[in-house]
Amino acid sequence: MVGFEFWLSQLTWTDFAVAGILLLVLVLLLFRLRRPALQKLPLRVRTGGWVMIYADQKQEGREDFGKLLYSEKYDLRGKPDYVFRRRFGRAIVPVEVKSGRIGQAPVPHRGDLLQLYAYFLLLEDVYGRRPSFGWLEYQDSMFFVRNTAGARREALGTMKEMRRMLETGKGKPNADFAVCRYCVCNGTVCPYAKNNLMEE
Repeated sequence: MVGFEFWLSQLTWTDFAVAGILLLVLVLLLFRLRRPALQKLPLRVRTGGWVMIYADQKQEGREDFGKLLYSEKYDLRGKPDYVFRRRFGRAIVPVEVKSGRIGQAPVPHRGDLLQLYAYFLLLEDVYGRRPSFGWLEYQDSMFFVRNTAGARREALGTMKEMRRMLETGKGKPNADFAVCRYCVCNGTVCPYAKNNLMEE
């Protein structure tokens, strides 16, 4: 007991401050690990503490708004609906807004999720910062989506598969009415959607 009291008496305020910071970091890490990678939430305003730095529509006085973003690293182009930056800090987050409803479904549509995953990659290269999460909003619910290693693998794997389909003309398309009805390729250049929709 005497040895512990002697050791404690040798500690400085700096030692206590460092220990406090380490404890805070540990608590924050545990909180982050407990939050699921995909979480359905009620629709709400979620922009407090964030500043919009990009939108897919042109706005007066903002030359970058409405611009097609391009990642040379991933050969990927896109226009996220919105990109926000934390008001105090450098963290960025993509927000994708969908016109439809998700109803009772516990997870987003796979294509919507893949689109957000692709935006994670795109923004990481364009802005030089890796988004740790994104928001996927429907008319009746929203999803918090973490940018995990699994999300990254799925996006890269899907991109590779799509490029192979474009090069060879062979692949396994997932065409159905719900997926294809609003696609710009529907009834034009995509034979998969055209054939599928004719059967509906």
